[in-house]
Amino acid sequence: MKKVIAAVGKLGLKNKNQRKEAHSQTDGIIGDTVLTASISGSNPQIPEQTQTSLGTRFFTDLKNNDFTNANITNIYHASDGPSSEVNEITPDMIASATPAAPIVFKGREGLVKQGVNILYQQSPRFLAIVGAGGMGKTSLALHIIKSNLVQEKFQERCYFIPCEIFEDAESLVQGLIHVMKLTMQENKSKHEVLFDHLGAAQGDLLIVFDNFETPWNHGDSRTAVQNVLEKIAQYEKVFLIVTMRGPDGPGDIPWEKLGDQSGIPTLLPIPAKEAFKAFAGDNPQSSDNSESQIDSLLYQLEYVPLAIRLSAQHVKRVPLKALIKMWEKDKISILTEPTKPGRLTSVSFSIELSIQIFRIEGRTLELLSAISFLPDGIPFWVEKLGQMFPEEELSFNVSTLLDSSLIYGQHEGLKMLSPVREHVHSRYPIRQVDIDQLEKFYCLFFEDLPRNTMKAQPIIQLHINNIDKIFRAQISNSHAKESIISAVNTLHMFTRFYSVSMSLIDLILKKDKNIRKDDEVNLKLMKAFQLQWMGEFQDAEAQVISVKEGLNEEGNISQSQADILGRCFYILESIYYPQAQYEKAINMNLQAQKYFKQSENQRAQADSMRWLGSIYLQQNRYKEASEMISEAQQLFQQVGNELGVAECLKKLGDISGRQGRYDEALIGMISDAQKQFETFGNQLRAAECLWSLGEVYTMQEKYDEAIEMTLKAQKQYEEIGYKEGVAECLLTLGCIYMDQEQYDGAADVLSNAQTQYQSFGKIVDVAWCYQRLGITYRSQGQYEKAKEAFTKALELFKEFLGEKYRIGYTLLNFGYLFSDMKDFAQARRKYEEARDIFDSHGQLEKDVDYCSRALAKLDEAEASGSISE
Repeated sequence: MKKVIAAVGKLGLKNKNQRKEAHSQTDGIIGDTVLTASISGSNPQIPEQTQTSLGTRFFTDLKNNDFTNANITNIYHASDGPSSEVNEITPDMIASATPAAPIVFKGREGLVKQGVNILYQQSPRFLAIVGAGGMGKTSLALHIIKSNLVQEKFQERCYFIPCEIFEDAESLVQGLIHVMKLTMQENKSKHEVLFDHLGAAQGDLLIVFDNFETPWNHGDSRTAVQNVLEKIAQYEKVFLIVTMRGPDGPGDIPWEKLGDQSGIPTLLPIPAKEAFKAFAGDNPQSSDNSESQIDSLLYQLEYVPLAIRLSAQHVKRVPLKALIKMWEKDKISILTEPTKPGRLTSVSFSIELSIQIFRIEGRTLELLSAISFLPDGIPFWVEKLGQMFPEEELSFNVSTLLDSSLIYGQHEGLKMLSPVREHVHSRYPIRQVDIDQLEKFYCLFFEDLPRNTMKAQPIIQLHINNIDKIFRAQISNSHAKESIISAVNTLHMFTRFYSVSMSLIDLILKKDKNIRKDDEVNLKLMKAFQLQWMGEFQDAEAQVISVKEGLNEEGNISQSQADILGRCFYILESIYYPQAQYEKAINMNLQAQKYFKQSENQRAQADSMRWLGSIYLQQNRYKEASEMISEAQQLFQQVGNELGVAECLKKLGDISGRQGRYDEALIGMISDAQKQFETFGNQLRAAECLWSLGEVYTMQEKYDEAIEMTLKAQKQYEEIGYKEGVAECLLTLGCIYMDQEQYDGAADVLSNAQTQYQSFGKIVDVAWCYQRLGITYRSQGQYEKAKEAFTKALELFKEFLGEKYRIGYTLLNFGYLFSDMKDFAQARRKYEEARDIFDSHGQLEKDVDYCSRALAKLDEAEASGSISE
């Protein structure tokens, strides 16, 4: 307390009233009064007139209200005995430091109800509202004690103690005597007066110790403070609420804790948005994207109440668009509210206060800095922390940080909320030696991954943002080593993380001037493959051509050059094939096979043959497809590639299905392939098998099984980030709903599939969705909508005349529609066009027969006179 008074003196606040005013300003910045709600969940929503702070007393280099580089002076001192300044605390000072319940208070109704229920019962009697600074613990306590049930139970026997102005047991007792308005008696100590009163209480009474971390962590006062608190708790009439920073209530009292393991949680998105708008008032300019901008900002703030209030206050002065730019440029700057001295609030101040109160320094502070550098925190920290920082025992340091609530535990990992992370990283940047150590850890991490990619992917997912940030930092600072390139090669195996690996590839190619030529070519071709996977076909093609132009395709070339050329043509094939440019894809495939044969890369040669079979299958050239895939299967068997054999087995099953052989042998064939893919850890191929099974069950009219398989496939596609697969599943589900005559559901799902295909440029599939929608509308009798859908499908198919099967079926179904509409001339025209398309294909005899039967029905009707011209 001496240093607080000394600080007041330095400001020139020498008389008693000025000292009172200075003490009253401790509310809000210290602890969790309305201003400093905590970092896990309540609202810092307190009326502006109650938002006061210690302001300049705690900052030694405050300039222009910028807390980023400010230092909090040590507000505590080791006390040899009762403070000589205890008498300075007066009832007026306590009253001034006691806030009102905030007016803006969103998303905490459940916690308030839980707290009220605890207090309304006779047992338990002890409620702990804990968590990090900025979560709104004080706000929550205030709303609990003002509830009707609590007021009814305790009436005038409810006492609020703002502990941020008390530093030890003696001052706490003094404060209790003040708020309970007890009279000192001759020959009795303050303790005796207090405990006599508690023992004589006729009714239940409630004591709220707010911001209890101040006396609890002050100097060597903890034992005395704990003794006083636990003596108070022994009186059966006494109920206690404590709010404090940290994950647990103080002492050995059996506290009932609100919230989760770490204390009060952050707000949910909807109430967070309501709170932001309430604080901002009518100022946010409405625009087409203002709602999404608010959503994005709140997501980045991780819905921390204090951060929400402080950022929203800026919108009263600057447009929302400007606020977003401020956050992007200097994140922590928007989390401070500059006003005249004595009324400043700041997330940075709250964080620095926690660092000060819990004496976070030395290696503990360096560990905090390291964690602030890791967006994903430290997953499974008990196991991984020692691997990240070997030769050190940091468990005690972790315990200190958990006690401060600057970090919190989640699913066996250590996490840090974004406002804390941004401040700590800005104020206490990580040391290069720690970044080097983290890079070494993650390079070894990739080497130790399970070889089964389905098992490895969820492990990587927990660390992917850490990997991205550490590798980017090292590459940008020219600290990248070949081990990072090796790690990026491994990351390429996981399609879900293509956006991360592609950005790392770009950075390596830009920054590493001494990169080996082989590594450069390999990275460029990996990027090209990733681009085509993401549907960026033009950029992918340009990337391949840039590599191919540096090679001589004529004359004698080395095996390595031949292999690179084979990869180039292989990727070009995978670019043209999804765009339905089948002839170009076939030409590229044959070129790839030639160069792979020259390089003696039999596995790649077999894979190219399998892909050529897939192209033939897409064109409904079943005989050629079967022959090519069988040949590829034999070559895979020769080189001992079981995965390739399984892929061919699955494709042969697809051919049987397309030819209408939906027997149990087919189901067994695809199921066997799926099990093999799961064994190999190839989630993409396993998902394809599930989708194929869904198709087969649909043809067998086993709709429950079909839906089950399709939904499983969709889930796996989503897990690996394969949008085209998700769209295929939606299309299949739409067809199932059509077969079950659930036309409204079918239309919704098909429209969703169409949007998905449109987003990554699969125009052929967009057209096919229109065709299926046309059939759905026709089945509902919505003829004009059906006509519009068929017309749109045919317009899109004009650019893909090789899609004879799909074009033919669109025309055939268009003919059925015109027949329903009694437009028999148009129906005949569409039937004939469909027949000619099928007939020109050569392998669609069965489909030609469908058209012939439709025309025959028209002929019969005309002959019988049932069709009038």
